Amino acid sequence: MKTKAQQPPNFVLILVDDSGLMDFSAFGGEARTPNLDQLAQNGVWFNNFHTSPVCAPSRAMLITGSDSHLTGVANLPEMLPEGYADRPGYAGELNESVKTVATRLKAAGYSTYATGKWHLGHSETNLPNAKGFDHSFILGGSGANNYNTKGYVPMKPEAHWYRDGKETDLPQDFYSSKDYIKSTIAFHESQSDPKAPFFSYIAFQAIHAPIQAPDRFVEPYRDVYKAGWDVLRQKRYEKAKALGIIPADAAMSAIFPQFRKWEEISPKLQAEYVTDMAVTAGMLEAMDFYIGEYIQYLKDSGRFDNTIFIVTSDNGPDGGDYRPTIAKVWQKTMGYHKDPDRVGDAGYYGDIGPEFAAALSSPFSFFKYYTGEGGVRTPLIVSGPNIPQGRTSNVFSFITDVVPTMLDLAGLPTPSSNEEVPITGKSLLRHIQNPAVPVYAKDEGVGLEAANSAAYFLGDYKIVKNNIPLGDQTWHLYNLKTDPGETRDLAQQEPERFQAMIAAYDAYAKNVGVIEMPEGYSAEGEVNRKSVTYIVKHSAPFVLIPLVLLLLLGVLWRRYRRVKA
Repeated sequence: MKTKAQQPPNFVLILVDDSGLMDFSAFGGEARTPNLDQLAQNGVWFNNFHTSPVCAPSRAMLITGSDSHLTGVANLPEMLPEGYADRPGYAGELNESVKTVATRLKAAGYSTYATGKWHLGHSETNLPNAKGFDHSFILGGSGANNYNTKGYVPMKPEAHWYRDGKETDLPQDFYSSKDYIKSTIAFHESQSDPKAPFFSYIAFQAIHAPIQAPDRFVEPYRDVYKAGWDVLRQKRYEKAKALGIIPADAAMSAIFPQFRKWEEISPKLQAEYVTDMAVTAGMLEAMDFYIGEYIQYLKDSGRFDNTIFIVTSDNGPDGGDYRPTIAKVWQKTMGYHKDPDRVGDAGYYGDIGPEFAAALSSPFSFFKYYTGEGGVRTPLIVSGPNIPQGRTSNVFSFITDVVPTMLDLAGLPTPSSNEEVPITGKSLLRHIQNPAVPVYAKDEGVGLEAANSAAYFLGDYKIVKNNIPLGDQTWHLYNLKTDPGETRDLAQQEPERFQAMIAAYDAYAKNVGVIEMPEGYSAEGEVNRKSVTYIVKHSAPFVLIPLVLLLLLGVLWRRYRRVKA
């Protein structure tokens, strides 16, 4: 598909980190995101778009259009038990056979840029410059401080950035959202042929932990979340009904019994969480502000009118627990703090915890790490030339659909299904042009597995198996059209459908090479285990020296007592 001037469109692919479906203000969120809202109003926004429940598999599928297991990124390296990284599909980095959308667009004459969080490998064969990008400035790993090279968990104490395939220092006064946009603009300025079409992939760190934002973006939200997570959860549920995201009679998912009630925690802890949520909203607004600067640059340089924007998130809100004692001790040794009067500096460590993550995921069930709707249903905006304006879509779509949609919009042929790593997604273009046309036929299912949680979507139905600790590792059947909160299990009521969908999932799993994790595995548990191992290993001298001194004192004391006797 080409514009009226018969010029191929430019593409800007924006990926937000750990943002749920309703976090942008256009989708009902509290943060002010006027630039994203405008893109949504000028295009089509999808309420039934799905991703992986964890980031790296989503990123692999987003830029290749292929199932994550086929790309080599079935799970995060940080979440893999020992020995699993050597198994096919589980290396945690893009394999040499898979083609990215950048590779395909570059072959068609596009200039290609990548900035932000990559998390798909950092070797010579899988950094952006080896995967079709002309220029890049990226964070190699899963997360980092937004102002400097400090890591965010004990097993990742230092972060590494790369520019055009080489490890690089951060610029002065670095802030992730600001500098990813700044680098993208610099790439445009260095473009050898300004008239050539371009593809910009911008993967923000916002709103991944540590949640951080400049003061000026945080201040407006200081009091927004004071009522707590129970009230926020109900408010988002009501907004979802008002916006037509869920049916008016849809039930909200039940809260997990192990979660705390807001009134059960201390006023001091309440204040901490309220501040962290204010920083979360501020970080989203800051990201939107810098997106606005980029949009203005594209307008000033005459590129905007022929640019298609695609905006989504990699998974739902992060319900990880960053507050165990050992994590707090590590954070303190790294210079992190939770001083509410210093939220805008590089040492602030924001995190929202599982209860607020569940509230942000409302009205859906679960959050990041799980294949319940709250973990995998995220926003999608497609906006630009020849895209209908002001339209909302409720049809099922999946993250692998983005690449074939871009190729379709660029007027490029559909890649052969005989490629070594074939595209598994479908183009959204026919549905965008005619909302009566679904993306997937009633007999076309989509499988999903990551971190030992799994799902299979077919028509209005979904089977889902959520891993521990919040899941029960048992398959359930839901009708997402009438019950998007996954509150009524239909497995016994519709046994034939249930068994047919389990068989379809099993066929999918065999086809792409899903490998079951060992008994007792959980994604968050594996990260915690590796972090504890790292702390013990690297702090051993500081622990052992005092112990040795105490033992020596004990020996000397016993000798002294014997002499006295």
